[in-house]
Amino acid sequence: MTAVEERQTERVPSAFSVTKLLGPGLLVAAAGIGAGDIVSATLAGAGQGLVLLWAVALAAFLKFFLNEGIARWQLATDTTAIEGWCQHLPWWVRTYFGFYLVLWTVSVSAALTGATGLGIANITGGAIPRPWGAVAHSVIGGLFVLIGGFSGFEKVMKVLIATMFFSILACAVLTFGAPAAVLKGLFVPTIPAGAGTTVLSVLGGIGGSIAMLAYNYWLREEKMAGPQWVKFVRADIAIAYVFTALFGISVMIIANQAFHVPGVQVSNAQAVTKMAETLRDIIGPVGFYAYSIGFWAAVFASLLGVWQSVPYLFADFYGLLRRYDRARRAGLTQVTSTPYRLALLFITVAPIPFAFMDQPLLVIRTFTIVGSLFIPFLAATLLYLNNFRIPAGSGVAKNSALTNAVLVFALAVFALVGAAEAGLLRR
Repeated sequence: MTAVEERQTERVPSAFSVTKLLGPGLLVAAAGIGAGDIVSATLAGAGQGLVLLWAVALAAFLKFFLNEGIARWQLATDTTAIEGWCQHLPWWVRTYFGFYLVLWTVSVSAALTGATGLGIANITGGAIPRPWGAVAHSVIGGLFVLIGGFSGFEKVMKVLIATMFFSILACAVLTFGAPAAVLKGLFVPTIPAGAGTTVLSVLGGIGGSIAMLAYNYWLREEKMAGPQWVKFVRADIAIAYVFTALFGISVMIIANQAFHVPGVQVSNAQAVTKMAETLRDIIGPVGFYAYSIGFWAAVFASLLGVWQSVPYLFADFYGLLRRYDRARRAGLTQVTSTPYRLALLFITVAPIPFAFMDQPLLVIRTFTIVGSLFIPFLAATLLYLNNFRIPAGSGVAKNSALTNAVLVFALAVFALVGAAEAGLLRR
């Protein structure tokens, strides 16, 4: 019996298991949340108040279907999305993805190190300067991934996830005071004049972008393979994106109270400290530290998730470009392989020059917009792969009508928002 067959015959837990469900889906959510979610939601809440809450909910909704499509492809074919693109799509798709992966890696690593630098500088009152805090977090993240193994990574991530979620959610609950505005923001979609890039930033930042591809590799780490895992994986992903939506909405509610309501302009110098100070004024000292620690936990969890998962993508892509066989490519996606370690070194070193820039929020927001460009690409490829390339005898269903409608809707949303921002449509 092959390793693949052994994984496929492993039984799905017969009873509801919270421990098991808090698995690869939540890891993907945490890797995607971090700097992108917090900064995009903060800037949206500060600049537009609560009117863009719908964009947070929509982003989580769309990312659920995208991540579910990635997982279903894997469970049907035992191949990753990248393998599917290389095997079934034209050469230019691989070329586009390769260039985009490098661009995205540089931008996301710069964003995450900048955000961790902001977080630690805020907690320590500037005793650890933002630039050196950013460099330290990048190096610590790289070393931890190199020596900690997947089990150690998973344990640390769950602690960080619990810390960030309960801290930020508690802060939002304690500052909540406009239920009518929240309901309107959630259920009455509006794009204020000039806010198209903000919407793209929210859609790109909330729930991650390329980081969603990590789900393929974390499924393998958890030994989940075969059609018997489809329902379980859907539940896992659903929990992850409910978590993502609640987190993003909470951040936007806090930002609305800290910046939009009092009419305070967001600046790089006060983005994190102002939020924490406002909570201290409303709640007391516990508010300051709850937000500060929650922010740091969120961005550091995202950094660890990206540092651990993105080398998988580089190593797998390298093996596919070299046309290695399946067994050899499986070896490349081990932390001990040379391609994995070189990719980890790249993502650790690449953001260091950006740590000394004076515009960390600009770097982070640029990442979220760059990330948003991946979503229509992923939606289009899943429409093809999961409708026409899932084997008939795999035991995994092709796209439903609902899934196809949502994927087409994702393409339309990005086209309409982009056109509106470019001035091609009347607002």
